Amino acid sequence: MSEIRMLRTFLAIEKHGTMAAAADRMALTHAAVGAQMRTLERVCQRQLFDRSGRSIQLNDAGRSILEQARTVVAAYDSLLRGVADTHSIEGTVTIGATVSSMGFLAANVIKLKVPYPALKVRLTHGSSPELERQVRAGEIDAAVIISEPRTTTLPESWESLYEEPLVLLANPAVGPADASAASLLKRLPFIGFEAASLTGRHVTSLLRRLRVEVNPVLEMNSIAAIADLVRQNVGVSIVPSLRHAAWADDPQLVVKPIPGTTWRRHVAWYEFGRQPRATAIVKNRLLAALSRP
Repeated sequence: MSEIRMLRTFLAIEKHGTMAAAADRMALTHAAVGAQMRTLERVCQRQLFDRSGRSIQLNDAGRSILEQARTVVAAYDSLLRGVADTHSIEGTVTIGATVSSMGFLAANVIKLKVPYPALKVRLTHGSSPELERQVRAGEIDAAVIISEPRTTTLPESWESLYEEPLVLLANPAVGPADASAASLLKRLPFIGFEAASLTGRHVTSLLRRLRVEVNPVLEMNSIAAIADLVRQNVGVSIVPSLRHAAWADDPQLVVKPIPGTTWRRHVAWYEFGRQPRATAIVKNRLLAALSRP
């Protein structure tokens, strides 16, 4: 429901004060938040923001629809919780995920056991291409995959969940806290992410644009394993900033933004063909967890 997501973003802007803060809270780019709000203004047939100053603020028209927006979002959440007798949702579905997104999927599936005790969700993991093949072959019901944004038509469905920017991971012992990402990449051994993968190709392209020649020490296809090697001070790496990893609170890791990078890894929900109602419940749970201000 794109309209509900727009309203959640609108409410996040009002709650957190700026579009930039709302973008961070909703795991969206600033451009995506701006595009959502322009669409919302077209739907409402009025301007909802004052764009004349240095920062964009809600105008009188925007403030006038706040309560209605809250009511609509609350009604939708209530619908998801009580659309039917929860005990009538039963059966088994199988959902796949990449290793780096499995924690997020599993945590939300576990929470579904309370409202839907008769629902059984089996989880499996694999690479994005393999999971997508399994979904299309009917071997699993849906998957959380890594993929570039795409426009799909039935029977294929692709829906963005969240985005992860590329960052530099380093050990705090490597030098001054204000050392630049480029200087660390030139000076220290480099742990590469699987070069043949979508993310690996973008990392290679970024290094080329930065004109940085790294000293590769090894290549791996697990972001968690790379982070662990960085903790052991084996080297530095460029990887997606995992949304649910809490690296910023890890005393053994330094996370640095990389100037010049605009690409973000897209984590998406993928399904194919008509799906059982239980699959939609899992997807709605993930979307609700992500879009709640």
